[in-house]
Formats: sequence, C-alpha cells, structure tokens
Amino acid sequence: MNFQDLPIAALIQGYHPVGGQLQCNYCTARFSEPEAVITHLNATHGGALDALLTADTKYNTLTETQIRLLQAFSLKQKNQAIADQLGVSASTIRHQKFTFREKAKQARLYLAQYQAVFGDEPTKDYLPIPPMATDNDDRFRITETEYADTTQKYFTFTDAGIVLTRLPKGQKKIITLLYRIADEFSFNTKYPQHEVDTKLKAIYFDYGIIKRYLIDYGFLARTTDNRTYWRIF
Repeated sequence: MNFQDLPIAALIQGYHPVGGQLQCNYCTARFSEPEAVITHLNATHGGALDALLTADTKYNTLTETQIRLLQAFSLKQKNQAIADQLGVSASTIRHQKFTFREKAKQARLYLAQYQAVFGDEPTKDYLPIPPMATDNDDRFRITETEYADTTQKYFTFTDAGIVLTRLPKGQKKIITLLYRIADEFSFNTKYPQHEVDTKLKAIYFDYGIIKRYLIDYGFLARTTDNRTYWRIF
C-alpha cells in the first residue's frame, strides 16, 4: 500500500475506493459494502485503528510504547489506569499525551506551509499503485477524478459489459483504463489463456496488447508457459 497517496479519511477508516469497490488499505481484498470491509479489517488486521498504528511503512515512526499509549487513549482509559499498565507515573502519561498533541500541531503547520509553497496537498486522492508494477513513476499518479473522467471518455458501458472505443496514446491514460479492465477478473481465480483472451476480446479488438499491459503493469500474473492467468491487483 502507498500510504503517501491516500487521503487522511481513507487512512483512518482503513479502506479506499477503487473501480467502484472498496479496497482494504492493507491487502488486495475488495468489497462492495463498507460493513464488509470493516468486518474484514477486524477479522484479518485487528481493526482499522490497530492496522494503522502498526502499519508496515517507512512513514510510520511510532515506537511500541507509543502504539500502546495510543491504543489506550483510543479506549478513553484514565491516565492512572494507563500508567499502572505501563508501570510509569500518571504525570508521564499526561506528558506523552501533550507530546502527541504538539506533534499533531507541527504536522498541521507543515502541511499548510507545504501547500502554500507548492499549491497542492501532498496527499491527493490517488489510486493505489500495483505493488508488482515494473515501473513505478508519475504515470501511476492517477487521481480518482482522472480515473472517472478517463473511463467515461474511452469506455462504452453496456449490459453485456464494457467496450473500449479506442486506445489512448498516453501511457498514463492506458494505465488508468487498466484499473477498470482488471475489475473484469476476480481475485483467487485461475483463468486459462483462452478465457482471458475471450474476456479481453469482448472489451477491445486488439486484446493481445491489453493482455500485455495488464501483465507489464502488475494487474495480472501468469505461469511461465502462459497457459494460466490470475489477478494480483
């Protein structure tokens, strides 16, 4: 997961929208309803809060003690109760709570300074980047708005499915379309080559190039003999 690409609200709730579904921030699981994502987060990742506090990313600089403190604060425990659990004084807990608040104020000021200079928040609502993408560059900096505009422009939506009217020239636009095309494949399903070709041929006449893009940009994987495919993002 690319934490730097998600808005604060999505980080807090533990999931974000992708291609009309809701994807867990900590794995590739997707659901159609918020309740289903929340159930998944609780069962698989210990809940949205614990998953966020213990997130495996270079941007998470919390120590184990700080994580325990924040978990206790989230439960509205009294300072003395937390102090007893950690074997410290209540004044130490009060000081740590003050420190957290000061850091939050510093972060807020820095964000304002950054936006004043660069004219943009560093955490736009970008689509997540496939972990197995061979090249991870600005072509993958795709906002939800860009996704919506591009898919509406290049796809025709019918009862039978989606049809790609033409392939755009820019690679960023092609990658944007791949997010939607990948949704035609289910996770945890193995597809024989002929079934993949049939699915893609219904979307675009040059299905071979679409298949190659899906592989190269980390949406699908395949066996070495090219006979079996499966979705990885």
